[in-house]
Parts: sequence; C-alpha cells; structure tokens
Amino acid sequence: MINSNKCGFTIDLGLQPVSNRFYPLESGSSAPKFHLGLKVNPKTGLIELNKLFPVEELKPRHDWLTNFEPEDHLDKLVEDLINLPGVSRSSVIGAYSFKDDTTIKRLNTKGYNNSWRIDPESDLGVDKFANLETYQHEFTIEKSRKIKKKYGEADILLVRHALEHAYDISNFVKAIRLLVKPTGFIVWELPSCEKYLIHGDCTMIWEEHIYYFTEFTFREFFKKEKLFINNLNLIQYPLEDCIVAITHEKQNLDIDNFNDNKDIDIDIEIEINRAKKYIELLSNNKVSIPKILEDATNKFGNIVIFGAGHFTAAFISILNIEHLIDYIIDENPNKKGRKFPAGNIPIVSPDILQQNNIKLCFLGSNPQSHHKIIDKNKDFVDSGGIFLSIFPGTDRYFEDIL
Repeated sequence: MINSNKCGFTIDLGLQPVSNRFYPLESGSSAPKFHLGLKVNPKTGLIELNKLFPVEELKPRHDWLTNFEPEDHLDKLVEDLINLPGVSRSSVIGAYSFKDDTTIKRLNTKGYNNSWRIDPESDLGVDKFANLETYQHEFTIEKSRKIKKKYGEADILLVRHALEHAYDISNFVKAIRLLVKPTGFIVWELPSCEKYLIHGDCTMIWEEHIYYFTEFTFREFFKKEKLFINNLNLIQYPLEDCIVAITHEKQNLDIDNFNDNKDIDIDIEIEINRAKKYIELLSNNKVSIPKILEDATNKFGNIVIFGAGHFTAAFISILNIEHLIDYIIDENPNKKGRKFPAGNIPIVSPDILQQNNIKLCFLGSNPQSHHKIIDKNKDFVDSGGIFLSIFPGTDRYFEDIL
C-alpha cells in the first residue's frame, strides 16, 4: 500500500521474514516475520525503513554465514589514503569492523603497520554470532570513548558498509568521530541505491539496511553532520555501485562545495520524485512479475533460484512468489537441508541442476559471481538449462528474455 502524507511517500510491504534464519527441514520452526516498509524524508529525499526489526531478532544464529562486499576498488582507495596530507607510515590506521580487514591488510603490505580494529567481543561485548546489526547497537558514545583510550585516536578511520545499518545514525557518526584525531580522516563506504531505484528493484530492500543513499542524499547527510568531504568517488559495479568518501573535520570550501547553491530545493525534489517513482514501479512489479513467473512454470516446469541470501529472500517474499519456487540452491554446505527463510523452500546443492528435469534457474547471488556459477554448471547449460538473473539492468535479466 502506497501512502502520501506529511512524512513523504511510504509503502507498506507487510510482514517480511528475517533473512538470515535457516532452520532444518524437519524443524517446525520458521523465520520470524515483522512489518517492513519504506518512507521518504520530504526534507531531504533520503529513503529509509519506516519500521525497524528488533536488533536481537536480526542477530545471526549461525557462525557459518558469509558476507560479500565488492573490493575491486580497494587498491586505488589505498593509494588515495597514503597520499592524503599528513599521512605517513607512522600514521595510526583504525577500523570499525571485519569489513575493513582487507583494506588494513593492503595498507600493512605497503608498510602502514600502525593499525587497529575494534574487537567486537572485548570492545563491544558481543559474541561470535553477532554482526553489524549488533555492532551498531552496542557501539555507543561511552564505548567509543573507551575504545579511543585503549587504541588511541586514528589518523585514518575505515568504516566500510556500516553507516547504512545504524538505527541511530547521528549518534553512530558522533561515536565514530570520537575515534579520529581533529586533523584526521574518516573513510566511509556504502552502497549507492540509484540503480535499484531506476528499475523498481525489490532486492534493494533488506531489513538490516536502514538507509538507502544516493550520491546526493549522502553528500547532504554529511553536510548536516558538518563533516566535510575531501574526496568522493562513485565506483561502478554490476549490481550496486559503491559510494566511497573521505571526510574530515576542517572545512575547505574549495573541496566541499558540491550542491552549495540556491537550487537545493530543486535537487531534493528530484530525489523525492525518484523515490516516488521507485515505489510506484515496485508496486507494479509486485503484480507483473508473479504473472511472468507463472507463465514460466507453465513453459519450463520447476523453477529454482541459485543463492540463499537476502537478495533472493527479498525477491521471493516481497513479490509473494513462494509458491512458484521449488528449490533454493546454495554452495554453502551448511545451508543444505535447511529451509529458506522466505517460504520455507528447501535449500539444496547445485547437484539438483542435473536432476528433476530442471530447465530454468534464476540467479539470486551477486551478479559478480554469475559467470562463475554458469561456468561451474556447464553441463546444465549444455543440456538445455537456462540461467537468468533476477536483477534488472544485469546480463540475462529474466524480464528481457522470458
């Protein structure tokens, strides 16, 4: 249901499952569900969830779940960091989470070894199952002060793919700033949602992502927080582009002058209209895509989806197509023999592609892995099987082919 009110445009997506909950097939349990929806801030154009899942429910129950973030741009980022003014091999490099480990490793390889990273267990008091959903909850101002005392202030602090998870985003930024020297830099990285918005792509929505930034709303957010952008890049990737920004405390008007003009209201209106269009497209897709898949089952028989992650969960649950999917395929052996959180669909290994006369397999994993999946399952393709992507704008998108 779409609503327009003083809070901007909203859409209610009803009850949606926690997408990291995997119960054994023989279990009587199912993934818990909570109300989910989006709202658009009429003052900024920023899209965010209008109802938040309980943090404790989001906490993973397994230690074998994996995370994937694109990293092809990290070598260039490291070069940018070591060339920042005042940065030397004695500079202190701090990091917020495990998502920063590969950047720290690259810096260490170049001789920038004076580094630290927040330890979730000793610094935040969380256990091994916790992830960013719990980190942001436990990363308070008080704990940030203790972390600063323990490790010292950083010259550069890395915060990759964390900001969008923050339930209290302003306090999260405040806690991060405490860990950086007044002359230091903070490196922020998060997904750009512009491609999703253009296509009305439901896989953008994830209960663990509270905010859905574009480059414009990202810049405006940091203006509000009075953090000044030294450098910002939009890194192109097949699914979602990455916004990478280096911010600092001291304002430099020669650098930080983006959109500092009298047309800001026009720019915000553009963002609001794009968000409104997304909500309209999403609503239309909730009607049209199930019909396309119903026709596909009549033509091809059983349909399976490769990738038991949150993209697939959103695709199935938001579009209400649980009844049209027979199996979910995943290469993680720990998921085999369990129920997929959306629809309790059985999760199986890729071997299923050579059985049950399956002819149509949708790809719900990150598009960067699609070619690898197809290459690994050449026998399926050679026998007439078809791989199609669930992501609009990518190669082999199913609506372009079916």
